[in-house]
Amino acid sequence: MEKNTQKITRILELLPDRPGVYLMKNESQKIIYVGKAKSLRSRVRSYFSGTPTDPKTQELVSRIKDLEYIITKTEGQALELEANLIKKHKPRYNISLKDDKRYPFIKVTLNEKFPRIFVTRRLLKDRAKYFGPYTDAKSVRHTLKMMEWIFPLRTCKRDLENKEYKRACINYQLGKCTAPCIGKISETEYNDIVKNAIRFLKGRNQEIISELKIQMEKFAASLEFEKAAKVRDKLRNLQHINRHHNIFFTDQKDRDVISIYQEDKRVAVSVLKILAGKLLNKEIYELENTENSILAELMEAFVKQYYSQKLHNLPYSILLQIEPSDFHSLQNWLQKKLIVPKRGEKKILLTIARENAYNYLEEQKLKHLRKSNRTIFPIKELKDKLHLKSLPRKMICLDISTIQGSDTVASAVYFENGKPKKSLYRHFIIKSLQKQNDFAAMQETLERYLKRIDEQTKPDLIVIDGGKGQLNSANFTLQKFPKWEIEIISLAKRMEEIFLPKKNESILLPRNSSALRLLIKIRDEAHRFAITFHRKKRNFRTLQSDLDKVKGIGDKTKFLLLKEFGSIEKIKKLPIEELTKIKGIGKQTAINILDKLNEKKV
Repeated sequence: MEKNTQKITRILELLPDRPGVYLMKNESQKIIYVGKAKSLRSRVRSYFSGTPTDPKTQELVSRIKDLEYIITKTEGQALELEANLIKKHKPRYNISLKDDKRYPFIKVTLNEKFPRIFVTRRLLKDRAKYFGPYTDAKSVRHTLKMMEWIFPLRTCKRDLENKEYKRACINYQLGKCTAPCIGKISETEYNDIVKNAIRFLKGRNQEIISELKIQMEKFAASLEFEKAAKVRDKLRNLQHINRHHNIFFTDQKDRDVISIYQEDKRVAVSVLKILAGKLLNKEIYELENTENSILAELMEAFVKQYYSQKLHNLPYSILLQIEPSDFHSLQNWLQKKLIVPKRGEKKILLTIARENAYNYLEEQKLKHLRKSNRTIFPIKELKDKLHLKSLPRKMICLDISTIQGSDTVASAVYFENGKPKKSLYRHFIIKSLQKQNDFAAMQETLERYLKRIDEQTKPDLIVIDGGKGQLNSANFTLQKFPKWEIEIISLAKRMEEIFLPKKNESILLPRNSSALRLLIKIRDEAHRFAITFHRKKRNFRTLQSDLDKVKGIGDKTKFLLLKEFGSIEKIKKLPIEELTKIKGIGKQTAINILDKLNEKKV
């Protein structure tokens, strides 16, 4: 290891033998690692004594140019602070929870006279009750939709503290709200519904069912059959929900079940939420910066960050798939709630959680495949419909551009897996022709192109913009290069006919064919690229002819003038100082240019 800087050496000498958090920085003073320690002195010094065994730590130590530390009263405080700092700074060498979005919560606004219930992604300190986060936004909305018929709480933003309303909204008519805005329910009755909704979200369904049964019997006894029927309907809905939830623990206590699945560089963590003994929710998270990390390290990192904001609302127990690194410190920090089961029903739950993490990563891979199939499918269809020998993953299209026989140019555009690869686009200025001859121009272009390619850039398919004649002339040139074994077709614009060598009949694909759309896309791109180059060349030729009158400037200077100012008319109006900014143009040359260009024709 390289010698420590003097600054770090001084810090190491002054490190206290106290618990705390250390922050390691690179040469740009960016925090690259956050760690906690029971003893800052021994933990931090260990990084700089001897040689680290794993590659990740070796790389980290080589980049440390400065470090800071924060002393805490206890190791538990250090754990909490470490987790919060990792969330805040996202250091490069810390395993961290992937945070590409805010997960939704269900919010009950207890700070209002008639509380509301809705989905939110903002977690505020406003005395409201939050449930979540839920990693599956769809299931959250489904839960709320189901709840609005059983617990008809308001979801609107009406100000019930300062305003009076004459009419209720449509939710009241549908039975999804009790209309406190027009006084249809008392504050006490409304708060009873709020309490039941909160108990439902906590999984305390059995308590609600027992109370609803008593309430229904009470209404029936007093001959209030309409009210009794409404309670009966709620009761049935709750009992239906209960039947669809698996009961794992009869003690009705809350538990978290955490398992990890690691595959290559991707890591998913599944958290099963057992509420009142029933499996009610599943959360899935991804971890970042997990290279060269073992499962114990991943579990430690997740547990610290996941529970850092939940210390005052921990479940009865937390079941872990594997014992995390620094297990003793985490156990003390989380009030002895960590359990690593070896057998039995708890072990089965961990297996279910691991399967959920595995399925999540598989779904992410399938999403990637579906996205790539948007381009792969047209290529496969092209192979099947045209009976090509191999998948045309790499395709080029050649197009000739000429106007009234002048400035004939050609373009070659390159597509890989159905997408343009612009770094491999090529332009050609036709050199061998004195007059217009598209067939000969195509032959020259293809020959020059085939002389440039190598194994990496060799296309699987050449597409010619044109009909049977253009295809035959190009195929004649292609036969001179038998080593490449490249297939060739042409696409005629009139009816979008596809021609193949040695076949008299054209192929017509349906207009909605993805293969045809891909061919049209590459043909139009080649045409655009050729036309753009042709236009630039004509503009440059026009500028050159006007500047030929000026002595002392070459083609390179003329090109720079065109590139910078675009036209003769603009150059004519420029002050001398602007022209002298162009490389190769001095004051006298600038004067000569302006004199010649503004010279009146007799």
